[in-house]
Amino acid sequence: MSSCFSGSDRKLQRNNSKVHDDGRADVSFDEKLQAKLMRKFHHEDKKAKRNPDEAESKEPKRAAFHWRKRKDDFVADLQGFEGVPRMNIAPFIALGNVLQKAPYNHRVRICTHPNFKDFVEDNGLEFYSIGGDPEKLMSYMVRNPGVIPSLESMKAGDVGDRREEIAEMLEGCWRACTQGGNGVDPIRLPQASKISTDTIMQLPDPFIADAIISNPPAYANIHIAEKLAVPLHMMFTMPWSPTTAFAHPLANLDTDKGDRKLANYLSYYSMELLTSEGLIDLINDFRENTLALDPLHAAWAHQLLPQLKVPFTYCWSPALIPKPADWGSHITISGFFFMDPKKDFEFDADLKKFLDAGDPPVYIGFGSIVVDDPEAMTKMILDAVKQLGTLVSKGWGGIGGEDVPDNVFLLGNVPHDQLFPHCSAVVHHGGAGTNAIGISLGCPTVVVELDADKLANQIREALKPETKERAKELAAKIKEETGAKTAAKFFHETKQMQDAGCFLCPDQVAVYRVRRTNLKLSALATAILIDHGKLQPQHLKLIRRKRWYVEKGAQEPLIGIYGAIETTGVGYKNCVSRLAKDLHHNKASNAPGKIFVGDAEAAGEVPGALKAVGKFTGSVGMNTLRLPVDLLYNLANGFHNAPFHFFSDDTVRVRGEINGVMSGTKVGFQELVFGFYDAFTGVVTQPVRGYKKHSNEGVGPASFGALKGCGKGLVGLVSKSSAAALGVPGYGFKGLERSIRTGWKTRDTPNENSLALLHALRGQEQDEQQLGNAALALVSQAQGNSTRKQIRGRRGWQCFMELQHLRQNPDKAAAKEEEVLQGWDRLKVPKEFTRVEE
Repeated sequence: MSSCFSGSDRKLQRNNSKVHDDGRADVSFDEKLQAKLMRKFHHEDKKAKRNPDEAESKEPKRAAFHWRKRKDDFVADLQGFEGVPRMNIAPFIALGNVLQKAPYNHRVRICTHPNFKDFVEDNGLEFYSIGGDPEKLMSYMVRNPGVIPSLESMKAGDVGDRREEIAEMLEGCWRACTQGGNGVDPIRLPQASKISTDTIMQLPDPFIADAIISNPPAYANIHIAEKLAVPLHMMFTMPWSPTTAFAHPLANLDTDKGDRKLANYLSYYSMELLTSEGLIDLINDFRENTLALDPLHAAWAHQLLPQLKVPFTYCWSPALIPKPADWGSHITISGFFFMDPKKDFEFDADLKKFLDAGDPPVYIGFGSIVVDDPEAMTKMILDAVKQLGTLVSKGWGGIGGEDVPDNVFLLGNVPHDQLFPHCSAVVHHGGAGTNAIGISLGCPTVVVELDADKLANQIREALKPETKERAKELAAKIKEETGAKTAAKFFHETKQMQDAGCFLCPDQVAVYRVRRTNLKLSALATAILIDHGKLQPQHLKLIRRKRWYVEKGAQEPLIGIYGAIETTGVGYKNCVSRLAKDLHHNKASNAPGKIFVGDAEAAGEVPGALKAVGKFTGSVGMNTLRLPVDLLYNLANGFHNAPFHFFSDDTVRVRGEINGVMSGTKVGFQELVFGFYDAFTGVVTQPVRGYKKHSNEGVGPASFGALKGCGKGLVGLVSKSSAAALGVPGYGFKGLERSIRTGWKTRDTPNENSLALLHALRGQEQDEQQLGNAALALVSQAQGNSTRKQIRGRRGWQCFMELQHLRQNPDKAAAKEEEVLQGWDRLKVPKEFTRVEE
């Protein structure tokens, strides 16, 4: 159902006309739009009840067409191993604590704002800064709590500042998934004349994410997962997956007319489209200039997560909100995430005296909410609680003042899980963490009412015995849940996380594949085999664990034409923005994790004015030349996707991936052959399929199914044959364009830097300057067309760092190396796959 309604995206957007002070957007759908979608929706809704997974997203069948064969009969030597391979993973703190312990033992890196560095590290987890200031972000969200910013914020320049922070965090997320260090402290290399194997070993351990756990507002997630070809699992505290059960949390629906269930479902696409259109230029700048990926258009970019069926786990209790019936099996609800309480915590003397003085007080706090007028907020709270013993948390809002009654205690930073058991009720801003702790501890909860009388009445209601009893009942149910452990289980059970282990070291994740085989190897196994002369780097190909089919493209031809034109316009805008940034900003002075060689900064410099102008001219020229290519490409995609989009034609094939001129030509000819084949055979097969479908499923007269099949066949005849005709030029020129953009360097082979480091770590003499360049490449930011080389180099660095760490324990190293070598011999890999070409 995820793509059934996307053809009306523009109408969905136009119906979002008003945003209220609370940030929620009015969403209504005109009668023509509803009439157009109603029949389709109810048909899909019935299917969802019968089979939620099928209705959620029907994946077209893949064309079984191969030009080259490979040897795929190697099998892993599990040797009794029943666990999961150790990986590099970027998740949340509570979940990270679970993932880095047995039975998983993953390397966990928390990627967040620099303000949280101490908090992350105090919880025993690795930290990496993505930039951004959470207080400024929260202040902006308070003034603009919804999708569309207020006029006042735009006048004040808040929107520009917010966009700069988002751009900074996009880059920070990429560094966090591919770079060593912590993103805050500079990485220092010795001078070139002093670089050696020993000094390289003192660099931060490399980190390349093997899987990503993220949330929707971290907009970089799907794009980084696409580039690294790694699993992505979304986890969030608010519903973000389309459902008929309730609307998007930021949408106000017009319930007076139309079908409420349909409106609920469409509200998710409507709100996502608004966000996508506001940020698509930043996303495309990030995709093109940092990741070397093609730009996207908002008309299909906003549907990526539901279309791709990205696994989602919602971190709330099913006792509060049960899973909707139309969410597929890839969407789960885990329960709240809780961290282990600090065992040695003690209240300070003044707070303990206040808590012991009388009845349990009411807690009032605003957490991370930034308040525009702290004095007015303080007065409102004190007016509401004059007769109550109350704890008021200052939070980030600056709540306080001098004239505070004796029955009010102003709190500093006190852990909620320690404090709430001593409270009679809790009043707060509705944040997920505060809400979860309060409910789990059986505290009646009130979400803040910014009016003294209303707040006082709500607190009185919360203090009633029946309210307290209900809160205790809910707490008892939540007490049985294991949110973080359940989420970790869901994460590992997804299909994308299966068969990830090394064939020789099954407790470690495979990062390489021996070329032309299915033989998968971990970094450590690879290092051992290379060190013992069993393999050479040229034999290895980086594993692509998960292909995210982001390039599916336009839903139909007209959207394709519009998308090509508007994307070109956005490209021109980005060219101008990047030129201004290069000319007027010192990127090096602001870049986290700067690199120094000796005392000199060696990376992150802004290009000189002449170079910046040349880069701008080249970018403008590339955008201009790309317009006709994108038109052909989007038209081919539009005709290819139209039968599935309009008629849910599940015979539409998933086309191959285009990386360069050869793959583009291959995909073009596949489209030519299979497109015409499917177009003409569909005229006969579609009526038969429709007849059988209606007969077997009982969804209507079989003759009506045959009639619908005739319509599908005729539409497919036109659409699929058009795609076939456009496939060769459309996909061929797209491949040519990608080859030009990457400088024709599309081969996944080791470069000079990775080979230099390889030889150095094996004890072979190396030129110091070459070794210095290799070390610099390993710790600098992987960006643009050099990304593939740098990622491969860092995987090589990971291989031999792991081998060096292993050899610090000679007995353990000898046993492990013998185990790997014996496993390799048992595989009996033919010489043709490990032959070194002269």
